[in-house]
Amino acid sequence: MRALLQKRRLQLQLLSAFLAVACVAASSVLVISDAIRHAQGFVLADANRALQSAIADLKEQYQERSSQDSSWSSLPLGARDLSLRAISQAVLSSYPGVEGGYWSASTFLGYSFPTHDEAAHKTDVPAAERGAIESVIKQALARGTGQQVLRGKTDLVVIRAARQGGIAVWAMKRLPGQAEPGAWRRSVLLAVLITAALIGAAGVLGTSMQLHRGIAEITQGLSALKADFGHGLSERKDELGEISRAINEMAAVRRKLEAELRREDRLRTTGRLVASIAHEIRNPLNSIRLCMQLLEQRLEKNTLRREDFRLVRDEVDRMNQLLADLLAFQQGRPPQMRPQRIYPLLERCVQLTQHQAERRGVQLLLEANQSEVQASVDDRQFMQVVMNLVLNAIEATEGRGKVVIRMRPDSDSVAVEVSDEGPGLTAEQQEHLFEPFYTTKANGVGLGLAVSRELMQSMGGQLSYRPGEGGATFVVELPT
Repeated sequence: MRALLQKRRLQLQLLSAFLAVACVAASSVLVISDAIRHAQGFVLADANRALQSAIADLKEQYQERSSQDSSWSSLPLGARDLSLRAISQAVLSSYPGVEGGYWSASTFLGYSFPTHDEAAHKTDVPAAERGAIESVIKQALARGTGQQVLRGKTDLVVIRAARQGGIAVWAMKRLPGQAEPGAWRRSVLLAVLITAALIGAAGVLGTSMQLHRGIAEITQGLSALKADFGHGLSERKDELGEISRAINEMAAVRRKLEAELRREDRLRTTGRLVASIAHEIRNPLNSIRLCMQLLEQRLEKNTLRREDFRLVRDEVDRMNQLLADLLAFQQGRPPQMRPQRIYPLLERCVQLTQHQAERRGVQLLLEANQSEVQASVDDRQFMQVVMNLVLNAIEATEGRGKVVIRMRPDSDSVAVEVSDEGPGLTAEQQEHLFEPFYTTKANGVGLGLAVSRELMQSMGGQLSYRPGEGGATFVVELPT
């Protein structure tokens, strides 16, 4: 039922649009018709001038002929008809499309149509217009002149007559293709077109407003879907309802796919985590087992020394550090935030890592423009992040140059940069830099940068990598 109503509504809207277009076209026809009507005025004026001139020439020739022949008035009608026909034939030859003659004693005399298409010139007064010609002649005999315009289905006919003594001189010209509908018909047609145009315009306006509202709602819903695919579009009951339902179906499919992808990603991450932990624990266990075999042999030979236990302790410490990193990454201790100066924390990090730098032949520098800058941080976690970055930089720069720690305060934040002069990182390494268990070190676990980023985010800050022409730069940002 709803689909049928939507179909009917769409048909009405299309009909309204069609009416609007049809009215525009018909209005154009009316405008053209009015232009033709105005043009007819010029054509009629030109025809009247030609008829007036022809009648004047016919009158002049009649007066000259009658004055030269003293017996003119006593001539029989047939003789006068032949004589006047020669005059009208000669005169009207100069006026294309004009026919005419004389009227005397209720009789047509001297009729001629020299430009008629027939081989022999037409000699009889046209029967269709005979009554109108006689009416115009009677007007001329009574008032001096007479005129009438006949409007046929396709032609206009202009008739004029003038009195000359006791006779009348008349002329007629036919204007093909100049007919037009009556004024009342044009008025009725124009009123119908205006009404239909208003109905069509209202239909088009209603359709456009409905489409505009529907598109605006769909656009707003799509914007919400970009932020959260759990959001759904309200299903409309008009033609756009199919679009909103299709979008909701696509959103549901995407939510399902994203849930499956998250599940697969968790499985992959769990697999990588298990494999990495197993690998990292197996290495120190193997070392401990070899050390225990060595200790057993030396115990039998009574050559056991204190230094022989150091390797076992180092491997145990390594396993303990691995478990500590895993716990820090998995659970995370809530930061103990308090406002404090950043520069003394950086100085402490330099003091703790200075020995490592000297042992690897690296110069460690601290640069700060404003040593009084404060920020709200957890000092232990902040120092853990900075020391991790400094130790990584020292290891990457071993024997190559220097590591520089710079503090750059801003209006609403403070940035700490740790730059080294090592080989830098490739594009592939930068892509996976902060992923857990990804490392470029032979003996690395791959949790240091991942844990550092988690710690900075828990303090409301950021940890990012900035590539340079040489070496690498890590940036720690904190709000002041």
